[in-house]
Amino acid sequence: MRRRIFKTIKSRSAVSKRIDKWLAEIGRSESRSGSRKTRKKHVIWAGINNMSKFRVKRIGHKKTQPKRPQWWRNEGMQMNDSNGEIFLGANDVADLLISKILKERSERQLETFQTRLSMYATKKEWLDYIDTIQDLRRFKYENGTGYFFNDDSLSYLFFNIHSTHVSVELVGDDDFVEKYETQFENDFEFVTNQIEWIYSADGSSIEIPLRHDRMPVEEMYPFLEDQTLAEFYDGFMHSSASILLLIGPPGTGKTTFIRGLLQHSEASAIVSYDSNVLEKDYVFANFIEGEKNVLVLEDADMFLKARAEGNTMMHKFLNVGDGLVTTRNKKLIFSTNLPSIRDIDPALIRPGRCYDIIHFEELTQTQAEKLATKVGTKLNRERVSWSIADVFFEQNTNMKKPVERKMGFV
Repeated sequence: MRRRIFKTIKSRSAVSKRIDKWLAEIGRSESRSGSRKTRKKHVIWAGINNMSKFRVKRIGHKKTQPKRPQWWRNEGMQMNDSNGEIFLGANDVADLLISKILKERSERQLETFQTRLSMYATKKEWLDYIDTIQDLRRFKYENGTGYFFNDDSLSYLFFNIHSTHVSVELVGDDDFVEKYETQFENDFEFVTNQIEWIYSADGSSIEIPLRHDRMPVEEMYPFLEDQTLAEFYDGFMHSSASILLLIGPPGTGKTTFIRGLLQHSEASAIVSYDSNVLEKDYVFANFIEGEKNVLVLEDADMFLKARAEGNTMMHKFLNVGDGLVTTRNKKLIFSTNLPSIRDIDPALIRPGRCYDIIHFEELTQTQAEKLATKVGTKLNRERVSWSIADVFFEQNTNMKKPVERKMGFV
């Protein structure tokens, strides 16, 4: 797990010039919304304003005031240019405590390390677990977030409970960060892949950990012949081509195939199902410069049609896939139910830009029986063809306690 280390501020005289930038890197300057008048109601100032009262001098019959000291303001911070005093702002008491910890670490010239982790755990599992942490001071909220403070080492742990996982931030001494990182690694499964689902045209999104319980097996895809899933995944991810096209009817394993690729490659992805979202350039800009290295477009029938038929989004896919704004190791995966590649813009699937076009088909009776044996079930009837979804439906009906197997990416 990669850590970030922040350089120590060597000179106290430099604090007034650099502390805002330093705190911004930490990510604790959060009072960004609303007007100044609105913000002041929610800000706790960490300091006492030592400005002298205005002195009124009489010059004739007019009242004048001495020039007010110049205060430099920036997101929860004030600084008096005349004497270098700094006043930090906090959104809540926890922010106030963290600001004090970081300020103290800076004054002591201590190196500061930071690590962010995500772990699979339910709310109950996590709350039961943190009850065993006895050597830290707890500061817990009712909304599923909280802090643990180590007063001796000036370090802290922040946690946030999500519906499917828990995210943790460790900040402080290297020993503190390493201790709890190792402890959590031994006690929980870390989230290694995430899906960012952009669901609104205004950019709203949620991040969902990739599930590990619905991975593909070789018997799902007999059309790969002598090539294993791992070999195909590695070939695509290491190639210079950026586009992969999956064609086939529903239930033939396209989504599971993508999930397996992400899991095998330890890659995270962006996915959206809304054409209004994909019309916005920021989606592609975020993909190009962000950490996510795969853009998934499922049920992309309308997105793949030729530009001559009025497809206004194809030029974006072409530019990102192999154009002026293309970036190394960024991959686009399209899945579609279109019956033929003749319906797809030929520029998208030209050699060099498109790695492969995979046709997903239903399984024969023999192929379906091999898959059923692999997943520990049997087929109770014979059919001309089987979809993968049908085979798993048979598996569920043969179990004493049926387990729902949903088809879908997120």
